[in-house]
Amino acid sequence: MRKSKVSVRGQTVIPQEIREQMGIKPRSELAWSASNGVIVVVPIPEDAIEASIGLLAGKGYTLDDFLRERGQERQQEREADQKDDERIRRALKKGSKL
Repeated sequence: MRKSKVSVRGQTVIPQEIREQMGIKPRSELAWSASNGVIVVVPIPEDAIEASIGLLAGKGYTLDDFLRERGQERQQEREADQKDDERIRRALKKGSKL
């Protein structure tokens, strides 16, 4: 764990190793939060959209999930249509009204 001191003006130096690891450069922006005695500092990427690409990969509802569910729904719809067709055929065979 690296340490730094806070100046009279409330400034501190981020250790070089951490700056390099996190890609923090001059004029980089940082988001700060504090909770339960812990300070969390998160570097804000210059291009947030570029940084977010792939962030949710493998998580949540995917296109594959949608296609699988839709395929199941279509199969159920086909089965229901077949039952309706069979009911209509039987009714017509008996000469009854629908």
